[in-house]
Amino acid sequence: MKVTIRTFLLSLIFISQTLYAIEVERLYQAEVIANSENEQDKNIAIKQALSIVLSRILVGDNALNNQTVKSVLSNAIHYVNEFQYSLITNDKNDNARLMRVVFDEKLLIDVFRQSELGFWNEIRSRTLVWLIVEKDGEQQFFDATLMPEVDAAMNKAARQKALPILYPIQDLSEQRILTISDVLSAYSDHLLDVSQRYDVTSTLAGKIVYKDNCWQAEWTLYFDERIEQWKSQCGLINEVALNGFQGVYENLSTYYAVKPSSKIINSVVLKVSNIKGKLELAKVINYLDSLSMVKTVTRVLDEPGYTIYRIFYQGARSALSRVLAKDHVIRAEDYTKQNADIVKYKLMAEIF
Repeated sequence: MKVTIRTFLLSLIFISQTLYAIEVERLYQAEVIANSENEQDKNIAIKQALSIVLSRILVGDNALNNQTVKSVLSNAIHYVNEFQYSLITNDKNDNARLMRVVFDEKLLIDVFRQSELGFWNEIRSRTLVWLIVEKDGEQQFFDATLMPEVDAAMNKAARQKALPILYPIQDLSEQRILTISDVLSAYSDHLLDVSQRYDVTSTLAGKIVYKDNCWQAEWTLYFDERIEQWKSQCGLINEVALNGFQGVYENLSTYYAVKPSSKIINSVVLKVSNIKGKLELAKVINYLDSLSMVKTVTRVLDEPGYTIYRIFYQGARSALSRVLAKDHVIRAEDYTKQNADIVKYKLMAEIF
């Protein structure tokens, strides 16, 4: 089986896309339902929208119970840049409106600079989602076209937590080597081997079950060489999906969080070997630039065997080294001192 998987991965190497991280759009925007356009209902809806925004950028246990957060929420209207209403169909309330609220990013970041909470910015890694859906005792791979209710709930939950996700393409080659049992198995090597084609740093495997007029789920997240598992209790499909992505957010945001008060910009020179052409040059630049800690990347010059880059980054040097080690795109050479001003790395050929 290992030979088959290796052959499969090699056959896909040229169509695999670089998906290390993307910039999440509308991070400071949320949509909620306002019961009407009167002042009281407007303020309630704005507070709900701000709660959603804060829950997707702040990191820490019970962040919404933090005193600074409570103060911000009680004055939510002061952080609004703009809002607008649109009509919706609501059989119970003809006055109900869909309300889109955009908040002031700078004001919010400034107010949290002195808090103890971490902050996750808009550069976020994609998470690959393997999903099994069980209904009437029958298990199937998730299919958006056949399961619109599940599809809508998953997409809504991912947007609410501002998590970029992608689903496996499940082409014939993939279907031949991966089964439902592989996704649900306690032994993850097979699933993670197949997942390598998608160039992701986190993989979520889930099983959603509809039984006794409610939904429930089991989730497993593979990230940072760790496995985290949790369950979603019986409830509506939107609640179950949101609980799934809440678990993903808690794990990833804790890893990538920075302090808003951290203003110091540091720099380091990276000397990268094994770069043989324009494709490799572009891969390294794009990868380094995608890291949330990295502010700028500049290719300085070439010397025999190495291409030299200077990067400016925000945060601890140890955190940068940890991210580089985890992603396996460039690998530190054995004799390199990680706290040196110039660090030597080797571009890993297998990413191509």
